[in-house]
Amino acid sequence: MQEIISFLKTRKIALIISVIYVGIGTLAVCSAYGSDFLYGEWTLYALVLTFPVSILSFAYRYADPNIWPVLLIQFFMFLITFFILSLFIKSKPNN
Repeated sequence: MQEIISFLKTRKIALIISVIYVGIGTLAVCSAYGSDFLYGEWTLYALVLTFPVSILSFAYRYADPNIWPVLLIQFFMFLITFFILSLFIKSKPNN
């Protein structure tokens, strides 16, 4: 458990960026239908902005309006995004 905590602490910036980016995409996909609670014009802009992480979820949501598989897909997209960003964003070494 300590290894996981230290891994997340050293990659805090990648974690925050991933949570915000994939979170916006998830919220946009979950608000894509006209009957959704947060539906609005902003969803199109958010979907375009988060296109790489929301395209699979949007395609699934377009075919079947069930929300739970969309959340599962977005969770895996979060993990992928986090690990890719953690490769590119290096933390400062502790002195």
